[in-house]
Amino acid sequence: MKILIFTASTGGGHKRAAAAIKAKISALSPDTEVTIIDGMAAIGKVYNKAVTKGYHIMATKTPEFYGKLYKITDEKEPAAKAVMKSNEMYAKKLLETIEENDPDIIIICHAFITNMVSRLKEKGKLKTKAISLITDYDAHRTYVSHYIEAFVLPEPQMANKLEVEYGVPKDRIYPLGIPTFDSFSKTETKQEICNRERLDPNIPIVLLMAGSFGVTGVLDFYEQLAKTGEKIQMVVITGRNIRLFDHFDKKIQELDTSHNTKLLYFVDNVEDYMHIADLIVTKPGGLTVTESIACHLPMAIYSAYPGQEKENVDFLIKQKAAVLIDKKDGANEIIELLHSPEKLNEMKESCKKLALPNAAEDIFNLAKKLCGKE
Repeated sequence: MKILIFTASTGGGHKRAAAAIKAKISALSPDTEVTIIDGMAAIGKVYNKAVTKGYHIMATKTPEFYGKLYKITDEKEPAAKAVMKSNEMYAKKLLETIEENDPDIIIICHAFITNMVSRLKEKGKLKTKAISLITDYDAHRTYVSHYIEAFVLPEPQMANKLEVEYGVPKDRIYPLGIPTFDSFSKTETKQEICNRERLDPNIPIVLLMAGSFGVTGVLDFYEQLAKTGEKIQMVVITGRNIRLFDHFDKKIQELDTSHNTKLLYFVDNVEDYMHIADLIVTKPGGLTVTESIACHLPMAIYSAYPGQEKENVDFLIKQKAAVLIDKKDGANEIIELLHSPEKLNEMKESCKKLALPNAAEDIFNLAKKLCGKE
């Protein structure tokens, strides 16, 4: 069996979801061939840059405009169709990539690629079955393309919106979850991880996932937290943002907080820190949220762009798995939360209820079912 997974570079979440699926399939069925391709990059450099850079600029520089555009294209079908129509001319290039790989089934992690695959199927140029994987906690109309055989949702409550508002047949809706690596669901004890990472399991640990923050904002917040004088440990992960790492390094020296701050660049064991943390301070990207949920880790959301990030926050708050903190007084809110074990435990239990640790395996089983290879 050959599976082709299309990702996109509009954030790292799509690629992590794809990698998690591939890892699970490799463990369960070594003979199954899984190929992961950045669909937008495959179409061409100009298109890829226009979409990825355009998204980044709108979300960071003109968030209110992006939020309005996101809302309009979700609420009004003609607007959504206009967005999808603009991608149709690129479908032919995508078809070349599909034909080169000749998959039995396609799994798609981005709405635009889903539109293109659906259009190819509508025109009779492609017969391969396809699964659309939605990686945020609210549906959006641009994900809905009527020639796609299955829609995988992060959680069950979204199913009603797809069926009632978007007209997706019920038998095509699968609330299987967003796939994460097994390591997010299985772990050593807190004591074992803390011993290895030189942290004290008896002192509260706050994890800051800082890579997607603005430099000034997260440094100001870190300084607020450090100056509270509370006996806490802070683990700061900047991702591949070397500029942010350097700024943090200087700030830690300036504040003389190296004794209670562990500063990290890119790490390949982020799940270890999620398992031992009492609270994560982060932005609400779909995969970061899902990985936190898998680790039963309460979330303090620092900021959210209008659009899918805000929808993620709204869902998490409603489910009592996260709180949205104020930029000016967020440090005090976090300390108050750390002093409220009942509240933290309630949030942990909420995450536990939301977790779908078998998502990757269930998606693989769905792929086999659609291909008649169960």
